[in-house]
Amino acid sequence: MKVEINRDMRRKIIIYSCSLGFAIILFTLINHLDSVMDVISRILSVLGPFLFGIAIAFLMNKPMEWFDRQFRNRTSLKPGKCRLLAVLTVFVLMILFITLSFSVVVPSLLDSIRQFVNSLTDYSSTLGRYINYLSDAIGLSPSQSETLITQLDLFPSISKAVQQYLPRIADMGMDVVKFLMNFLIAMAAAAYILLDKEKLLMGLQKLNYSLFSTDAANYLTLYSRDVQHVFEQYIVGNLIDSLIVGLITYVGCLLMGFPYAPMFAFIVGVTNVIPVFGPFLGAIPVIIILLLIKTWYAVMFAIFILILQQIDGNVLKPIILGDKLGISGFWILFSVSVGGSLFGILGMFLGVPVFALIYAGIRDLAEMRLKEKNIHLEEKAGT
Repeated sequence: MKVEINRDMRRKIIIYSCSLGFAIILFTLINHLDSVMDVISRILSVLGPFLFGIAIAFLMNKPMEWFDRQFRNRTSLKPGKCRLLAVLTVFVLMILFITLSFSVVVPSLLDSIRQFVNSLTDYSSTLGRYINYLSDAIGLSPSQSETLITQLDLFPSISKAVQQYLPRIADMGMDVVKFLMNFLIAMAAAAYILLDKEKLLMGLQKLNYSLFSTDAANYLTLYSRDVQHVFEQYIVGNLIDSLIVGLITYVGCLLMGFPYAPMFAFIVGVTNVIPVFGPFLGAIPVIIILLLIKTWYAVMFAIFILILQQIDGNVLKPIILGDKLGISGFWILFSVSVGGSLFGILGMFLGVPVFALIYAGIRDLAEMRLKEKNIHLEEKAGT
C-alpha cells in the first residue's frame, strides 16, 4: 500500500526532524558542557588577537568616521588618503590615551594599593574590636571570640604576599613579549578592518543574499544594523558612563577626606560596567575597608554611593545610553546571571546586549509566524 505524502505533511516531517535533531544536539552539549567550554576556550585563545582587533575596530569606528568626514570636507585629498589619515589619527589618539593612563593613573593606583596593604596589620586591631562588640551583642563565649580574633593573624601574611606580588604587577616581565605580539596583531587587524570596512561589508552582503532568500537576507541586513546599534549604544555608552562615575567617585573621596581615593574610584568605576550587581560589587569592599578606618567614613561613603547611583540611573545613563534595550528587568537579571556563570565578568557585561538581540530575533520570528497564521494577540495591562 503506497502512502502519499502531501506538501504540508512533508513540511511537518522536516520541521519535527530538525527539532528532534536540535534537541539531541543541545542535550549532548549540555551533558558535555565542560568539554564544549574547553574547546571554545581553545578556539578563543587562538582567535584572541583577531577578536581583540575586531573589538578595537568597533570602538574606533565612530571616531574614525568623524575624522574621515573632516578630512574629506576640509582638504582636497583623495578618499583613500583621507581614510588612511583618519585611521592613523584615531590610533595615535588611542596610544596617547593608553600612555597617559599608564603614566598617570596606574602609578597613583598602585601607590594607593601599596599604602593600603602596608596598613593591613594596623586594621587588624580595629577588626578585633568589631568582633568583640559583635560577640557581646550575639552572646558568643570568650573562647569563640578568641578563635575569631586569632584569625586576624592572616593580615600580616596577606600583607606580605601582596607586597611581594605588587612589583610583578608593575613589571609584567614574563608575558610582555606574548602580549606585545598579540597587541600588534590586533592593531594590524583593526587597521585593515577600518581601512577596508566597506569591501568587507559588501562581501558579507553578497554572501548573505547568495545563501538566503531575498526576504530572509533583507531581515538579516536589518538585524545586523540592530546588532551594531545595540553594541555601540551599550558598550561605548557603558564605558563612558563608568568613566564618569569613577571620576565622580574620585573627586567625592578627595572632598570627603578618604584615603586610597584612586583605589576606591577604580573599584567603583570598573564594577559599574556590570548591570544590576555592579554597584553592589563595587560599594561593598570599599565600605568594608572604610569601616576598618573610621565607621563614619563608611556611613558617608554609603550615602554618597546611593546618591551617585540614583544620579547615574536617572540622569547619566538615560543621556548617554539613550533608549532602552527593549527587555524587562527580569531578563536583564537573567542575562547577567547566566552570562556571569558561563563567562565570568565579561559574560556579565556582554550578557545583556547579547540576550537583547536574541530576544529581538525570537520576538520578530514569533510575530512573523503569528502574522502568517492570521493570529492577533494583544498584551493586557498587569499581566
